[in-house]
Amino acid sequence: MSLASITISGTLQENPEKRFTPSNIAVANLKLEICYIQRGSAGLSSQTVRVNAWRDMADYCEQKLRTGDKVIVSGRAMINAFTTQDGKKKRVLEIDATSITPVKEISSIQPPPKKDSDFEKETFKQTSAQVEQSSNLDEITNTEEIPF
Repeated sequence: MSLASITISGTLQENPEKRFTPSNIAVANLKLEICYIQRGSAGLSSQTVRVNAWRDMADYCEQKLRTGDKVIVSGRAMINAFTTQDGKKKRVLEIDATSITPVKEISSIQPPPKKDSDFEKETFKQTSAQVEQSSNLDEITNTEEIPF
């Protein structure tokens, strides 16, 4: 496990852009806007983070995700350093995703249905009978101490 692992949630700023590397590996680039409360400030701030999804995950992102979707991304954090065309040096946080989960999938998970009351009564009867059987066990006659 990498020490640079990260999990963030945010909103997609644009549709995922899928392309291929020279060795024909699919990669989708996502721009994820994350909002946070800055220390010492009462207001919200936001930042754009670039997320790279590789291979099958790139196909999934291209087919299922759209602008405005809220997602949870887990992956490896990297700092990409580069020089802009006007000569300024910049550093940008990027994430190589290991999982991308749309929030709508998480919110659609429902708790299991309640059990039927007759089923619960029958289970309680069986449990009570088992307790009675175990309490009728013969007393232990060996009085040696147990070495702990």
